[in-house]
Amino acid sequence: MMTPIYFISKAVDFVLKHKRLFILLVVALFVGVGISVLCRGGWGPPPRRTDLTVFLRAAEAIQSGENIYNVTNDRGWYYVYLPLLAILLTPFTRLPLLLNTSLWYALSVASLCGAVLLSARLAKDRPTGMRAAVMAALFCIPPMVESMTRGQVGVMSVFLTIAILYLYVQKKTVWTGILFAFSVVLKTSPLAPLVVFFLVKREWKVLIAALAGVLFFAFIFPSLVLGAGLNWSYMNQLHSTLNFAISSTRDQSPLWSQLATPIAWDNQSLYAVFTRWACPTETDLLARGNFLIKWGTRLFGTLALLALAFVSRRKRSDISQKRLMLEYSLFPILMLLVSPVSEIHHYATFFALFFPVFLYLDELPRNSASYQALAWSSLIAGITLALGYSKTVGMWGLPAVGALIFWCVSFIFLTRLKNRE
Repeated sequence: MMTPIYFISKAVDFVLKHKRLFILLVVALFVGVGISVLCRGGWGPPPRRTDLTVFLRAAEAIQSGENIYNVTNDRGWYYVYLPLLAILLTPFTRLPLLLNTSLWYALSVASLCGAVLLSARLAKDRPTGMRAAVMAALFCIPPMVESMTRGQVGVMSVFLTIAILYLYVQKKTVWTGILFAFSVVLKTSPLAPLVVFFLVKREWKVLIAALAGVLFFAFIFPSLVLGAGLNWSYMNQLHSTLNFAISSTRDQSPLWSQLATPIAWDNQSLYAVFTRWACPTETDLLARGNFLIKWGTRLFGTLALLALAFVSRRKRSDISQKRLMLEYSLFPILMLLVSPVSEIHHYATFFALFFPVFLYLDELPRNSASYQALAWSSLIAGITLALGYSKTVGMWGLPAVGALIFWCVSFIFLTRLKNRE
């Protein structure tokens, strides 16, 4: 039985075989998105519609001696990351915003291209890998484009996710741990559960390098710039602020409307979606509460993580590289699903799951149950993700539902792989 995935793969094959057409389409995409990025971040009237101004405002605060967590950009948004990102951006505060927006967009474009090229190199057959990587990028285009236009770090996070996997496959264990630490400290990200992945794989060198990296990027380097006392104070303040945003008095948090409210249509975590089903408005939420939803989601996340860890416990040398990629990708995607806040542009990380799934689809018989399940679930995830940019669809949480179906099918497929895998 033919599925739409089969025809999509053939279409991608056709485009890849005609390199000029492929380059033309890619350039057209980046130019079109780039015009939108510059209009939002530099040409249009204030306030600038880019999150880059949040990061730059925090960087300016470091130079002026202000508290990075008390200042806001011209839209009233707060900085909610560890100090590292703000410190790294301090050299750019003197540049015009239009130039900074251009540089940030160029970094996003390079990150997307790098993620695709590195992914292709992870496959044994390079053309097959390139097709799977391009298809994965195609299915994640909506959140990737949003991440670019909003000046977010989402596409860079995708690159870091793939780069960590690539270094791990290449047995660069120390660099794997260091890059993993840098990624998590730069932006508290869905990559954090990979600690469990490396733990069950018994990759002690990776974990030791990651610990050293966290100490350096979160403590030593910021302390050299800010002073140890101020850096520690900032870390405590960020921890308190984030806890306040999900506490029983969360509606009083300055981050409530910016980030934490589960009523926002673009929050596509399971916690937020189930909350909106039970409490469609903030008034309903504050009146009824969502205690069972909050703890039910946490229980599901814990049990799913334990099950995934158990299934992934075999050493790297005992499984195929394709299975390793599938195991690896399921950890950050689970974090996206069960996190209190997963804005729809964070779903760009699904690139990491689409890629190994498309590699498996290339070798599975098209009439097999596994092929059909993976093909249709990936298609559902891609369609619901794109439709999720309609506020009506987003309010009902269809992207999260589609993502959950895709994750569950991929996990079941992983458990059924042959022992040789």
